Amino acid sequence: MTTPLRRLRPAPHADLPVGSADVLPRLAATAHPHRAALRAGNRTVSFAELDRDISRLGFGLRQLMGGDGLPVVVSATPGLDFPTAFYAVLRSGNVVAPANPRMPAETFASMLDRTGARAAVLSRAMYERVRPVLAGRTTLEQVLLLDAPAEAGQLTCAELAIRGGLLVEPRDRDENEVATLVHGAHLTHHELKARAAAVAVADGLRAGSVVLNATPSYDPTHLAAGIVGGATQVLYGNPSPAAAIREAGLVGATHLCVPDDAGVRTGHTVLAGEAVAS
Repeated sequence: MTTPLRRLRPAPHADLPVGSADVLPRLAATAHPHRAALRAGNRTVSFAELDRDISRLGFGLRQLMGGDGLPVVVSATPGLDFPTAFYAVLRSGNVVAPANPRMPAETFASMLDRTGARAAVLSRAMYERVRPVLAGRTTLEQVLLLDAPAEAGQLTCAELAIRGGLLVEPRDRDENEVATLVHGAHLTHHELKARAAAVAVADGLRAGSVVLNATPSYDPTHLAAGIVGGATQVLYGNPSPAAAIREAGLVGATHLCVPDDAGVRTGHTVLAGEAVAS
C-alpha cells in the first residue's frame, strides 16, 4: 500500500511547534537527547549532538553572511554532514536550496543562477566536480566544504563552527517565510513542518523506529519526518534495493527508503508497522 505525499493531510497549525523549521531538531534533542539520530558506517550522532552542531554551524554562518533570508545551496550525498548543514542554514536565518550531488556541473551552474545563491555548502567531491563553473559568479560570495578542504585556504564547515563559542537558538519568525527550495518550489517553515508531521504520522515514525535510507540524496521532508518522529536514520551508500533490504535486516530497520528504477525517492516502506509513503 502506498500513500502519495500530495494526499497526506497536513497537521493542523495548532499541532505544530512554533518557530522556524529548525525547531524540530531542538525538540527532538529535548525529548530524546541520547537517542541516535543518524548513523553512517561506524559513526553515530545523537539528537543532542545534532542540535548542538546545528547551533554552532548556524552561529558561524550568521557571522559569515548574516541572517537575512539569503539563498544557500547545500549539496552532498546522504551522510552525517548534510542534516547539520541543512538545519544550520535555517537556524542562521537563511534559506536552503538542496542540490542533487549527482547534478552535472552545467545544471548546477544554472541552479546557482536561478536561485541567486549567495553561498554554497558542498561535499569535497561535489566541489571538485563543479569548481570550473563557480568562478566568475558575481552573486556567489562564499563556498564552504562539508568535509576536508580540497585546497589550502578553502574554508570548511568544521572550521567555521569552531570560530565562535556561542550557540544560536531557533528563531520565532513568520512561518510564511521561505525555508527551502525543493524541485523549484518554495516551502515555508510552516509547510515544511506540516509535511514532515504528516509523513511521520502516516508512516508511523516514532522513537524506536529505524529508517534505512539508501537514496542518493536527502529529501528535506523525509529528513524532517524522521526528526519529528524521533527515529534513527541509518544512511546506506548502496542504492541497490536488494542490498538495502539485506542491510535493513542486519540493522533492524523498521522502515526502508530506496530509489525506484528511475533513481527517484519512493519514500518510506514500512517493514514493521503500518503503511508505505511515497
